[in-house]
Parts: sequence; C-alpha cells; structure tokens
Amino acid sequence: MKVKNVNSRDLEQIMILEKEVFRENAFSKHLMGELIHRNTLFLKLANGKNKNELIGFIILIKDRKDRINIINFLINPRFQNKGYGALLLKNTIQRITQLKEIKKVVLNVQVSNSQAIKLYEKFNFRKNPKKIENYYQSGESAYLMELFIDSL
Repeated sequence: MKVKNVNSRDLEQIMILEKEVFRENAFSKHLMGELIHRNTLFLKLANGKNKNELIGFIILIKDRKDRINIINFLINPRFQNKGYGALLLKNTIQRITQLKEIKKVVLNVQVSNSQAIKLYEKFNFRKNPKKIENYYQSGESAYLMELFIDSL
C-alpha cells in the first residue's frame, strides 16, 4: 500500500468512487479538479500490486491559519473494515503534525455513519455534541469532530 499525492490523472477513478460512495452528496467533477490543482493536501491510498488500484482518498484544506479541515475522506467499500481507513488517516495526521502552525483538525461526518465516527474517535477526534442539521444535500445532519494536535 502506498499513500501518494493525487494528480489530475487520478480524477476519473476518484470520481467513480466518489459517486459510488456519496451518491447525491458527491462532490462535482469540476470541484474535484479544482481541489487537485490548488495547494490542497489531496492524498490517495493505492494498491501498488494491482496497477495502482484506488483504495481510498482524503482531501484537506487549510481553512484558517492554525486549522486543517478534512473535507472528504473515503475508502472503497470493497476495502472497508480492513484497516485501510486507519492507515490513510494515520499517515495524514502524521503529515499534519509536521505543519507546526496547525493546532486543530476538523471534519464533518454524517450522524448515521457510526463506522466513520468510531474510526475518528480511535484517532482522538472528539464529537461536538451539537448536530449541524440538514448539512448534506440529502438532508442528513452532521457532527463536527475536532482533533487538537497538542493532545497527540
């Protein structure tokens, strides 16, 4: 398994996976292309043995001077529950901790996604008890989860 930066050649494969997993909540192809071309931290987990088959990806933006926001994170359903999400998240957090100005990482997660919430909590993210109502296009609510880097 390899964690690498995403490039524009990965866009088609990423969009197939994005639409499969997030359906009506999926990011648009245009937005994904913009995120690839900006100075966004956009990483993929690929299986080097199988022609760089995409296992998952994570997108982060620095939305404040001292904060990173995980705006998208997914693992191909065929590879879920096998530790790949933890591998990608661990690698990503290690990269974030190298950015000395970053004090906090935030993300939003569907309230019904207990699997993802459990993974984030394993990495010391804490759920803000207040839900964000109707956060997703589907109408589902989200939790804000936060990780304070100095707690690591």
